[in-house]
Amino acid sequence: MIRNLTLALAATTALASAANPEMREAGKKLSAAHGEAVVWLSVLAKLNVSVEGDAPAQLKAQLANQGKEEKSEVTGTVVDASGLIVTALGGIDKSAIIDGQTTNIGGNEIKINASSDIKEVKVITADGSEVPADLVLKDEDLGLAFIKVRSDSEEAKGVTFKSIDLADSAKGELLDDCISLGRMDEAMNREASLLTSEIIGITTKPRSFYRVPTDSVGCPVFLSNGKLLGISVLRQGKGGSARGQIQMSPVILPAADVAKTAAQAKEAKPVEAKKEEAEQK
Repeated sequence: MIRNLTLALAATTALASAANPEMREAGKKLSAAHGEAVVWLSVLAKLNVSVEGDAPAQLKAQLANQGKEEKSEVTGTVVDASGLIVTALGGIDKSAIIDGQTTNIGGNEIKINASSDIKEVKVITADGSEVPADLVLKDEDLGLAFIKVRSDSEEAKGVTFKSIDLADSAKGELLDDCISLGRMDEAMNREASLLTSEIIGITTKPRSFYRVPTDSVGCPVFLSNGKLLGISVLRQGKGGSARGQIQMSPVILPAADVAKTAAQAKEAKPVEAKKEEAEQK
C-alpha cells in the first residue's frame, strides 16, 4: 500500500490503573455474566486503493497492481442472541480509515480513494469454533459495523450466542470508574480479559463520545455499577494525515447510539448481496 501512510493508534492503555477490591469484584461479575459475548471475527478482504493528484507514477503503478486478499482479526460484541455482532468499522474495513484522506508526498498533496471487498467473515467463539457470517451494515458516521451469523449454516447448528443488553445502559460522568471486557488473541488461547480504568474525557459535539483507556476495539465498556456505557470504536481526527500518518483514537460510543443502529441491522441484508442487486439494476 502507501509506504508512508500508517495507522497511528493513540496509546491509552498506559493510563489504566490497578483495580481496588470493589472494582475487582465488579469486574469478575461482569466477566462471568458477559464475557462470552465478546468474540473474535476473522475477515478476508480485498483492499483497493487509488490516488488523485500529482502522485509519482511509480506509486500509481504500485497501487494499480495491488489489491491482494488479506486476512485479519478484530474483536466484536454479540448484541442479540440471534448472532448479531457489533464491531468497529475501522477494524473490519480498512478502507473506512483511509478513504478520502489527503497526504503530502514529495511536496504534492494527493487524495486517497479506497474501497474494500469483504470476501469472508467468520465468528470465532469463546471455545474456538468458527461460524460463517456476513457484514450486514456499515455506519461510517458512528464508526460501526454489524455482522450477522449465518444461522442456516452447518457450522451454526447447536451454537448458542450470549449477548449483552444494549438497553441496560447508563450515561457516564468524568472520572467514573469503568470496566472493559475483551478477549485475548490466539497466542493467549483467546481467553477473556478485563481492564479497569475511568472516563478521562467526554465529547458532546457533534455527537457524544467517551474517552476511556482501553486496549481493544469492538468491545463493551461498563460502569462500575454494571450498567453498559458503550462500545469501543475508532474515531478519526479532523483534516488530512500528518506526516503520512492517519491519527485514530479509540473512543467509547454510547450504548444508546449503538442500539439505534443495531435495530436496523437486525433486518439488514448482507452488504455484498446488496452490491450485487444494485449492479443488476
